[in-house]
Amino acid sequence: MNNKSSKKTLRMPITNIYAKGGFSVEVKLGSELDSVNLVLDTGSSTLVVSPQAYLSNIDKSLQPTSYAQSVSYGIGGWYGSVVKTDVDMLAHGESMFLADTHISIAEVSKKGSFASADGILGLAFHELNRCHNLAEYLSEKNINPEHTHPWQSEDLDKGSIKDFKKFLKSYPKEQVKPYFTQLEDQGISPNKFSFYSRRSSIHHHSPGLTQEQLKQDPLNQGLFILGGGVEDSDLYQGELKRIKVIDDVYYNVRLLKIKVNGCEFFDVPKLIGKELERHHSNAFVDTGASLIVLESSVFNYIMDSFEKINPEFKNILEPFLSFEGVEEGVPLEKLNLEEWPEIEFVFEASVDSESDEVSWICNADDYWQINAPEHGQGSFKILSQLPGWPDQSIIGLPLLTDYYVVFARFENEFGDIKFAPVKNT
Repeated sequence: MNNKSSKKTLRMPITNIYAKGGFSVEVKLGSELDSVNLVLDTGSSTLVVSPQAYLSNIDKSLQPTSYAQSVSYGIGGWYGSVVKTDVDMLAHGESMFLADTHISIAEVSKKGSFASADGILGLAFHELNRCHNLAEYLSEKNINPEHTHPWQSEDLDKGSIKDFKKFLKSYPKEQVKPYFTQLEDQGISPNKFSFYSRRSSIHHHSPGLTQEQLKQDPLNQGLFILGGGVEDSDLYQGELKRIKVIDDVYYNVRLLKIKVNGCEFFDVPKLIGKELERHHSNAFVDTGASLIVLESSVFNYIMDSFEKINPEFKNILEPFLSFEGVEEGVPLEKLNLEEWPEIEFVFEASVDSESDEVSWICNADDYWQINAPEHGQGSFKILSQLPGWPDQSIIGLPLLTDYYVVFARFENEFGDIKFAPVKNT
């Protein structure tokens, strides 16, 4: 069936409307080509879909398995069955088709795990895509055939996601090959993809807009390019800089230092000992995060630097010092973005770069999102690590926006991340 697609590169339109500033792509699932909007997430590896969006009961391509899976995110999480079916990417009359793809159905999920999207398309590596084989358990419960789908809620529901994870630990663990890895393994797409976006919050150019009107705003749109990379020069300007990916759990990178313009550089703490063994690096790049989440000492450096530049900044930032899962805003009349400095993030460069370091600039109009979460407001997009999180920074969309970003997984041992300023298209 793979001859259905001979296209090696596919540019797909994406929108930030369904995922509260994160970007989602429209994907077709199964024999009936159910249309689902999936959040593009380099911080996870599982293709998971809500059972309300995917009509599995009439999918002639569906192959049930004895696997179950549970995944937790920074906010949200789910558990459910694992099945195989067809996944088709369609854009501009072209198709990129993959048969027999493992997908998970989120039978039980925390409210808001997918925002208003239908699921998540994880684009990280196999290490994050673990499942458990429940064949033994299903046999004990006299469930025949020994499949987790259709979901037997009276036997398989275990209450909270935490409780289900404990339940799974008693059964054999396996790693499922992620969607994008399967694409590359089958020769359907080169081992790279690219990301082009302009915002990390939904832009409300006028008050009272409908969802469809918001979708039409070019600032709420972007591109996801399967197989795309350096050759897509119409999307960026200048030379692509290259960051070294140092491990393939996430897109792990080393954040070396940070500088608020007008202040001294701050050396970002390294992970050591067990923290290094567990988390592999002090930062990773995550397209599924609509915020930049910084290790606490790095965040405090930025706040202190802002206050030194202008003591009034402290009062403006007060609503953003904690995060309850809801985007906050302040009136735009309080903001003069010309007064806010750029922030320089310095990463370890790819091994064959001209320098050992590479700088990535976050401008004020990226860490402040204008007309968000409502028209006439501004939203600050940098957050300190939450309690219980590792001392690891999440490099989310506010740094990626206004750049063309290539995840070149074929480069060197673990790949590299290339970036350059976008061209207006």
